[in-house]
Amino acid sequence: MGAFYLARMRVYPDDVYHRFEFERIREAVEQHCRSNLAREMALHMQPINQPEVLEPLLKQTHEYLGVLRSGAFFPPSQFQEIVRELSLLQVSGATLLEKQVLLLRDLADTANSLIRYLSDKQAVIPALCGLFQGQEVNKEILVLIDEILDPAGEVRSSASKELAEIRKNLSTAKRELDKVFRAQLTKLKKLGWLAETEESVYNGRRVLSVMAEQKRNVKGLIQGSSDTGKTSFIEPIETVDLNNEVFELQTQERREIMWILHQLTQRLRPQRNWLSSAQDALAELDFTRAKAYFARDINATMPAFSSKPVSNLIDARHPILVLQNRQSQKAVVPMSCMLDARQRMVVISGPNAGGKSIALKTIGLLQLMWQSGLLVPASERSELGIFHRLFADIGDSQSIEYELSTYSSRLARMKYFLEFADRRTLVLIDEFGTGTDPELGGAIAEAILEELAGMKALGVITTHYMNIKLAAERLEGVVNACMQFDDETLMPLFRLQIGQPGSSYTYVIAEKAGLPKAVVDRARSRTTSDKLTLDSLLQQLHQQQQELKKMAEVFDEKQIKAEASKQRYDELFNRWKEKIEKKNATADEDHKLMELGKRLQGWAKEWEASKDKKELLQKITRTFSAEKRKKISKAQELKKEKKRIAELERKKLVIKVGSRVKLLKGKQLGVVEDIQGNKAKVMFGNLKTIASLENLEAVD
Repeated sequence: MGAFYLARMRVYPDDVYHRFEFERIREAVEQHCRSNLAREMALHMQPINQPEVLEPLLKQTHEYLGVLRSGAFFPPSQFQEIVRELSLLQVSGATLLEKQVLLLRDLADTANSLIRYLSDKQAVIPALCGLFQGQEVNKEILVLIDEILDPAGEVRSSASKELAEIRKNLSTAKRELDKVFRAQLTKLKKLGWLAETEESVYNGRRVLSVMAEQKRNVKGLIQGSSDTGKTSFIEPIETVDLNNEVFELQTQERREIMWILHQLTQRLRPQRNWLSSAQDALAELDFTRAKAYFARDINATMPAFSSKPVSNLIDARHPILVLQNRQSQKAVVPMSCMLDARQRMVVISGPNAGGKSIALKTIGLLQLMWQSGLLVPASERSELGIFHRLFADIGDSQSIEYELSTYSSRLARMKYFLEFADRRTLVLIDEFGTGTDPELGGAIAEAILEELAGMKALGVITTHYMNIKLAAERLEGVVNACMQFDDETLMPLFRLQIGQPGSSYTYVIAEKAGLPKAVVDRARSRTTSDKLTLDSLLQQLHQQQQELKKMAEVFDEKQIKAEASKQRYDELFNRWKEKIEKKNATADEDHKLMELGKRLQGWAKEWEASKDKKELLQKITRTFSAEKRKKISKAQELKKEKKRIAELERKKLVIKVGSRVKLLKGKQLGVVEDIQGNKAKVMFGNLKTIASLENLEAVD
């Protein structure tokens, strides 16, 4: 897949990945990789902007995540890399050793197992099948290697006649050497001339461990001595020629083995391309597996994919906060924000420490992750698209090299934004306009916002400036938003609310912090009445919203109680209804018996008066047969209805929101988005439809 990563998202400035902590995401994915090739992919992940490349990557991760969550079987895919071996196969005359050949065999065996497993899984996990697209099972590599090497990696004696003959002679020579050596060992042991170890191997020669004071009494070649000098290693004169013969045969054996391995390497050389492709596919699978495990760690999903520049996040959470808060068992407050062709820019305002920067960073980081092929911690109802550029201005970026102040550095960035931003650019600016005189900085920021809005760029901006909030109200495609605060405790709620600007709560926070009232009042008197009025109105609006929310919660609680009461009433009514139906059924049965009794009396009278008994018997038989057919038909209908209800109840247990399903008479797979009663809302590709649970079948 490496060649496809050329079309990458353009990020500015260079420290964007650091500012959004994308490096930590890379490292978290890398921790789940099992091969060096996959680790390299993880640590060098970059967002791409080609839909035809990105969508399959996301689907592969999503399918593997489904395998993990379902606990379904998936063949082992761990492998040892053969990068050096593939390089040697390119060199004419190179020879692979036994361990290297075994590496090729293991990789081919692993790849073959996966290719076989995925061969009939196209309907279930099509994206994962695409990793090995075009790859076919290769038995030739296994046959070639197994003819030469045994499972332990030793060259078989049957590999050549010469090797079989050499090993036969070597075995004979070793037996003779052992016989002679043992005789000498027994002899010297009886004489008490041997050290405690008795024998050893020195420089590849079998030697006796003789006490130093007896070395002159033993005929043979002294090969060395111990570190203490108390033991001499002597090769008995009787075994010198035999040792030489064994050594020569071992040399011949190794020479023959190298020739056999050289011939094997030559036969394996045409398989290099298949092996290289198999390794690439296994590395991609390992990388996909790591992304799926990371997605499970952060409870990620796959939102709807769009090739357009759109970021419609629902219940999104910052992934690093998810990981951190899991350890401390704290919940992460989700946020929702929409950026599309109609609502292009969101201006977030509100007090400090309210979560403005976290909201902005969440949007930026999730977009970087998404375009790098990673699933994101957000609702599946979200929708994410593709941006060609991501420009960010976050934090203090004072340039020492060019001796620029913080504000000058920010202006340099704004200049770059205005030169290159367009409809496919995501612009993220934290604390817009700060760094200089508030009034003048606010005016510059307002002008820049107007330009960016005119370019149709998409983005998120955080600010405290009132003129920016007012500009957001009048500019097309720009909306205000705020981070909610509890008006009583002045504690942040970390909830993003779209549609209105936020108050900075400057004077309220100052009073709560214990600043003298006279100082706060003096500050108020120096603030223009318009700003005070607007800020006061925003505070009142937030307070009213909090009250409305509490009222809504009370209403919801009462509604829940009302629903419970209604449910109880329905249960009692259904019980009463069942009793009435049973009573009516009993009355009906009694009525039928009475009717039957009357008929029997009538038939008895007819029998006495009738001369043609046969015709009367046929009439009675027809009557009873008709009654029997009615009972059988009714029983069958009742049985069929019970079966239908049982099947429906079974499907309610199996089919849930998020389940993969297909229509009973269809083949296309879909995903259940919502279930209401016996009806399910299903997304088949780009088509959304409502189907009865009876007509759906869950797909494992």
